[in-house]
This record gives sequence, C-alpha cells and structure tokens, in this order.
Amino acid sequence: MSAAISLSGRSSPRDRRRPYALLALLPVGAVICLGFVVPLVLLVLQSFHQPEGFGLLPSSSFSLASYSQVLQSPIYRTLALNTLEIAGLGTLLTTVLTFPVAYFIRFRLRRAQNLALLLTLVLLFAGYIVKVYTWRIILGTNGVLNSLLQGSGLIHHPLGVLLFSKLAVFIVVTYLSLPVSILILVGAMQNADPALVESARDLGAGGVRAVVSVLVPIAMPGIVASLAYGFVAIAGDYVTPQLVGGPSGQMLGVSVYDEFVNVGNPPVGSAITLLMMIVFVLIYLGLRLVERRIGVR
Repeated sequence: MSAAISLSGRSSPRDRRRPYALLALLPVGAVICLGFVVPLVLLVLQSFHQPEGFGLLPSSSFSLASYSQVLQSPIYRTLALNTLEIAGLGTLLTTVLTFPVAYFIRFRLRRAQNLALLLTLVLLFAGYIVKVYTWRIILGTNGVLNSLLQGSGLIHHPLGVLLFSKLAVFIVVTYLSLPVSILILVGAMQNADPALVESARDLGAGGVRAVVSVLVPIAMPGIVASLAYGFVAIAGDYVTPQLVGGPSGQMLGVSVYDEFVNVGNPPVGSAITLLMMIVFVLIYLGLRLVERRIGVR
C-alpha cells in the first residue's frame, strides 16, 4: 500500500518539464507584452482623452469626443469608404491572381518549385519604396504604360488617371500583396494530395470544378489567412497613398499618420486606429465563419 501511495504521489516527467517550458515562453511573452499589449493599452487610454491638438493630453479628462469627431466627420467617412473599397477589392484580386500561381508552383513545378519560392521571397524583400517609385515611373504621364499606349495608337494623349488616383493606389497595393499571398497559399496546399484532384477529374469534373470542389476546401485556412493579411496590410498602408494616391486616393492610414505626426492630436489618431482594429476583427471573424462552412472539417 505504501509503495502504491509513493508511486501515485510521484510526479511524471511531463509535470517536471512543465515549469521549464513555461520559463522558455517568458521571452516571447515579454516581447508580445511590450510590443503589442502595452502600446494597445496606451492607445486605448489616449483615445478617451479630450482632443486638444499639438499633443496636449489632460491627464484628468475622459471624453468620447475623439470617437464622435471621427464618426461624424464627412472627411473620415470618405476616407473610410476609400479604405474599404481599395482594401476589399485589392485583397480579393490578390487572392484570385495568386491562387492559380500557387497551384502551378505546388502541383506543376517539381525541381523548380524551390527556385520559384526563392524568387517570390526576393520579390517580397525587395525595397518597398523602390517598388512604389517603380510604379510611379510605369504609371506616370510620360511613363512606360502611357508611352506603350501612345505608341500603339490606342490613345493620342497621356492618361492622367493612371497616377495620383485611387486606381494607382489599387494597382500598387495589390502588386505589393502578391508575394505574401503566394507563399501563404503554397503553404496551405502542401497537405493537399494531387491524387484527389485527379480523382475528381476522373469522375467527370472539369479542371476548374475539380480544383474548386476539392482543393479550395482543403486550402481554405490559407485563403482566409491571405484575405485577412491582405486586407490589414492594404488598409493600414499610409506610404503608398501619399506617393501615388493624390487627393482621391487617400486612405485612413494617412489620417492616422497626420494626426500623430503633423497635427499632433493623438486622441483622434488613437480613435481612428482602434475603430480600424474593430473593423479588422469583425472581418476576420466573418472570414472564419466562411472557412467553417466551406473548409474541410
């Protein structure tokens, strides 16, 4: 009996390793706390201060004026609609364009698959500002695209709508989102067995239908991740609209930057940021609901 009691009271190796595992997580937890939780708390606190301008934040004030100003302003409503339009359409177009590319890399390329992924990484880590300025050269009044259209006789005068417009922002942010979307979708397709698609085709399904009915549900977590990442990255971009957007192509990210840096009004900038985060969370929850209905359980 005593031996049984001693054996039952003895801790298992897993229990003995648990404190060390928790200790190993401390650095990651500290980074997350200092890099996300603390700034988020400060952002929330700042958003409830009375907007004063030039960074003056009364410590004893508590006000919803920043949220009221943001929600009632027609300027912010216009910027919000621009942001939702550009981010929503850009994210959808990015996923539609990259899904066939990811399918080709995963199932058609064999020896060259690693090379294709390496080239995608090179494109991803190329200079952000360099890529944006390259598109300015392409879309400019005397740029590459206008020169080609004029040389082919399709137009007689340069198209001014190609640069410093909502269309220019849409094109550039979509292009910038392509590499990450390709990598996410290729990773999501790694667990897909090519024999499943071939079996669907053998049963009479066409190529597109076989991919949609078999591969899309398997890759649904990756599709949701691509959509969520693309929307957040595009909606939060404030550099691209300033460089290629012009007056009609501005988004909320530019307003956040202006409120914190140029205007010096952190409460309003914090309120815009938190409202954007709420929208991001709602969109992500909606995407997860779609994933549960379409994806493989």
